[in-house]
Amino acid sequence: MSAQESAPQLRPLGIGEILDVGIKIYSRNWLTLFKIVAFVVLPAQILVNFAEISALPGNATISNGGSPSPFGGPVTVDGTLSGHQAAVLLVGFSGAFLIQFIAGRFAQAGCFRAVADAYLGEEVGWRSSLRFALRRLPAIVWLSILAGFFVVLGFVFFVIPGVYLYVAFTVAVPVLLVEGAGPWRALRRSRQLVQGRWWGTLGVALVGYLLVSIVSVALTGVVVGVAFANPARNTVTGFVLNTLAATIGSMIATPAAAAFITVLYIDLRVRKEGFDLLLLARRLGVEREPGQAPPSFVPELPPPESQPPFWPPPPGWEPGPAPPPVEPQPAPASSQPPFWPPPPGWKPGDG
Repeated sequence: MSAQESAPQLRPLGIGEILDVGIKIYSRNWLTLFKIVAFVVLPAQILVNFAEISALPGNATISNGGSPSPFGGPVTVDGTLSGHQAAVLLVGFSGAFLIQFIAGRFAQAGCFRAVADAYLGEEVGWRSSLRFALRRLPAIVWLSILAGFFVVLGFVFFVIPGVYLYVAFTVAVPVLLVEGAGPWRALRRSRQLVQGRWWGTLGVALVGYLLVSIVSVALTGVVVGVAFANPARNTVTGFVLNTLAATIGSMIATPAAAAFITVLYIDLRVRKEGFDLLLLARRLGVEREPGQAPPSFVPELPPPESQPPFWPPPPGWEPGPAPPPVEPQPAPASSQPPFWPPPPGWKPGDG
């Protein structure tokens, strides 16, 4: 038996199954995933807050606006800003945005690698995931810039092209990380994988986003108490609350989004290319035995059938063995005569 033949096979999943597998990966590895995000986002958010507060003139404050958003609220200015103050404010907030953007991509890539390891049933380590993400960080940043540019450009042209491209680029990050593709090729490859499954991809992205947003906003608001305390960002209390709110929100949202999108990427490759766990392990440089059992949350293959699970059939699909022929059974003996009066010589039990 070849290694490929003994590799655990995967089957296409529905939208609910993709979300279910993502939630299981998230719940079983939450501590490692939280460490990945906290190690990157917490120091970055401290720098972001310092940069924004340092750039504020004396007659301005930043309000949280009653929201636990990591981007904070509007800047309130008492009076007018001079040209120099406006320039300093612009530079400070631009630097803060850049720090936050790079840190978000770094944490995102680390979570993607951790989720892929979990899907393989490997031990998930936050340090190894961050080392892997650091090597691919420039490509991830460039990919995010390109994808954002094309999506915004699409929204400028009648909105619909922007929606289409946003969904078409959904799995570009796992393509870049798993397949080692460059940013341009990752965008094209993502579009190819999503083609024919655009609505299913939209369903996963939309439902996953709603789940993550609801949980993230609710838990962040409860933990930080923004609904009851809304101090300005340039106070000690406001600084601490905003840093905690942004970090906790990222710790909840980033791993969940990575889990859903990684499982979606694997599902798209299963549908179109007969992808399996052995191929995934080779792409990630993980040693995996061909006969090693998959994790319990990976849905098992259904029994062999004479009809493919979907059309066109997945690569390598073959009909299962035909069921054995059913031999005809003799009719049970009847206790009633076939007609009345009974034929001569008929007895109960005759056919």
